[in-house]
Amino acid sequence: MEKSVTQIVMDPSQRFGFRRPPDLEVKFRAAAAKLLKSDGWVDPAAEGGTRHLVADLALEGGGVKGIGLVGAILALSDAGYTFRGVAGTSAGAIAASLVAALSLPGHDMAELKPIMDSLVFEKFMPNGRLHQFLDNHFGPLADRVVDASILLRRPGIYSGDYLTEWLGPVLAGLGVDKFCDLKLSTSGDSGMSLPAGHEYSLVVHTSDITRELLVHLPWEYGNYGRVADDMVVVDAVRASMSIPFFFDPVAFPTYPVDIALPLPDGSFIQRHYEGGTVTWVDGGMLNNFPIHAFDRVDGKAPRWPTIGVRLSALQTSFPPDRKCENSLSIASQSLHTMLNEGDSYGVDPATAGRTIFVDNAGISTTDFDIDKKQQDTLFLNGVSAATDFLILMADFNHGNVPRTSNDGKALVDRRRAAVE
Repeated sequence: MEKSVTQIVMDPSQRFGFRRPPDLEVKFRAAAAKLLKSDGWVDPAAEGGTRHLVADLALEGGGVKGIGLVGAILALSDAGYTFRGVAGTSAGAIAASLVAALSLPGHDMAELKPIMDSLVFEKFMPNGRLHQFLDNHFGPLADRVVDASILLRRPGIYSGDYLTEWLGPVLAGLGVDKFCDLKLSTSGDSGMSLPAGHEYSLVVHTSDITRELLVHLPWEYGNYGRVADDMVVVDAVRASMSIPFFFDPVAFPTYPVDIALPLPDGSFIQRHYEGGTVTWVDGGMLNNFPIHAFDRVDGKAPRWPTIGVRLSALQTSFPPDRKCENSLSIASQSLHTMLNEGDSYGVDPATAGRTIFVDNAGISTTDFDIDKKQQDTLFLNGVSAATDFLILMADFNHGNVPRTSNDGKALVDRRRAAVE
């Protein structure tokens, strides 16, 4: 299918901030109508049997590239989708927290674009210098030595405080402070299938380098002796986006706790933690794409799909390979690999079949000095990718978005067979 990226343009006069050309708009509306008819969910508790396009979202991390996530989300909203649950890592956690808040009654998802426009990326670097530690690790040795000297005195080049200063008031203005504000009501949804303690519309990933494990927040606050409902949402998002070396990690105080770990034979073993303080960094170290966050646990068919959004590298030609010459370049290249700066198309077919791949326009995770034109390009790439995805789902997949891994793999297999 021909890509639409060159056709969609920014248009502030439109509700979601963009405009498709007439012919593409007709295709998009027809696809949305077909998806609603074939794939819409009917709430059994509501009168009239009205169909709704509902999805859970899984948003990949990617630093400044997260603007592309916003474009994809708004294109889905333009088609009529609402979102029950949103999972994200790093930049995906930022977008996920906003989508979860805007999904509460009284808000409009169209608010997402002006909110993101108020984010000033340069303020992530308050000292005004554009360090090259991550993005130009093969650059002059002097640049690396300057950054290395900073890291000898503190845990990160930048504090990361701006994220909290910006996002905290934004979420508060939307009525969200603690995770109790994003709790899903099981009493009003008899068909919900989430494990105990997972009944939240938002989940973000962070990496615990003290206990050496992936942490899903708010699900696992109890493992630290804390009450999930009482934890502040922006603090969890701040932990999720703590790119190692680049931003200060989050030091999280813990209390003594005993945890029952299930064993394969159905029994449990007790693990005791004395409490103290753990260090949390970017969730992308261990899982940058939480596509399975809202999978059902009762074996029943999903009521709606989980749609993933990834920030893809479309690079097809590469310079000569160069080995890492020292420990600093190894650390830097390891971070690039961890942050998924490589080929994001390297995912399994089961995941790819229900994922929107957004062209990242060659922009790197830590390019916090991107200009307005680059931001608009990322946003429109997201709109374009989601537009193409929905048209494909309506036409090629008979009006259905894959709801399970098997469905996703079957779709990819059919697409491959059609090309061969």
